[in-house]
Amino acid sequence: MDDRMKRNIFSAITYSALLVLIVINFNPITQGLGKLIAVFNTFFVGIAIAFILNKPCMYIEKVLNKKLLKRRSSSPLSRGTAVIATYLMFFLILILIVSIVIPQLTNSVQLLLNNIGAYTNNLQILVNNATGFLHLEKIDLSSIGDLIFGYIKKFGSSVTSVLLQIISITTGIFSFFVNLLISFIFSIYILFGKEKLLGQCRQVFSTYLPQNIYRKCYYLYDVVVDTFNKYVIGQLLGALLIGVLCTIGMLIFRFDYPLLIGVLVGITAIVPVVGAYIGGFIAFILLLMISPIKAFWFVIFLLILLQFVGSVVYPKVVGSSLGLPSIWILLSITVGANLAGPMGILFGLPIATVIYILIRNDIRNRTK
Repeated sequence: MDDRMKRNIFSAITYSALLVLIVINFNPITQGLGKLIAVFNTFFVGIAIAFILNKPCMYIEKVLNKKLLKRRSSSPLSRGTAVIATYLMFFLILILIVSIVIPQLTNSVQLLLNNIGAYTNNLQILVNNATGFLHLEKIDLSSIGDLIFGYIKKFGSSVTSVLLQIISITTGIFSFFVNLLISFIFSIYILFGKEKLLGQCRQVFSTYLPQNIYRKCYYLYDVVVDTFNKYVIGQLLGALLIGVLCTIGMLIFRFDYPLLIGVLVGITAIVPVVGAYIGGFIAFILLLMISPIKAFWFVIFLLILLQFVGSVVYPKVVGSSLGLPSIWILLSITVGANLAGPMGILFGLPIATVIYILIRNDIRNRTK
């Protein structure tokens, strides 16, 4: 047995032993990670904010250097101006959402609840006509209003409980907002001096880690950051595009509840591949209770919109996709939903993409 075979066997035994230890001590490990995250919660939130705002900040800085300052490299002036402009835009969008979108959305939901009885009657008449035409037994939909009210109440209570859990992590509402402010300060520091921070981290790890381990860790870091960068920016921009275009199109074609349905489709579009179709199906049921003809034309409109965004707008605005085959996308969403619920749906795809890229590149290197 040659040395290479011995090393492979030793590595397989070591990885298997580590995997068994992780599975046996899974709960203590997750509890320890939870405590670690709770201790550095404010800093991690700052990293997340900086990660989301990094792309628009880089774009603004690039425009400033190219158009105004006529420089090829970054400068403290352009970086500071870009950071300030990014946060001003972020808070402006947040103020517009709170002051305009949320009140209009609340009015739409209230109008829907007030008219749900009439909509249920319309749907009952439609179902009666369909069952009579097909010579089927009649279906009673008298409880559909109570069912919708129950889901809305359940959704409201779940949102309230999530907000209470978020605030209960801190010592109170005041402490929550203080920590949020500190997180924003962290994010500003990270955006302004990210190159220096990354250089310091590389220097520390390259000094205290063996070179082969450091190279593997740095390669893993590159894959994870690139994947999550494409995923976060891609999904958020894609969902925003779909939601805005859906709302504008529904206003043009005079569909009912344009803002409510646009927000619904946009939020569900954050879920990869199937999210927008799930939101569209819910909107179809709602419009079906109002007018079957409008529901039919809405489906046609949404399918054309999704095809247009997916094939024309999305590649130009968002850029390249994650490169994961469709079957693995569906599998990652399903497994993520079963393991961690909504969070598993959102983060199952980038995690699966990282694993897919690592395995694919390793196989290519080994076959060479």
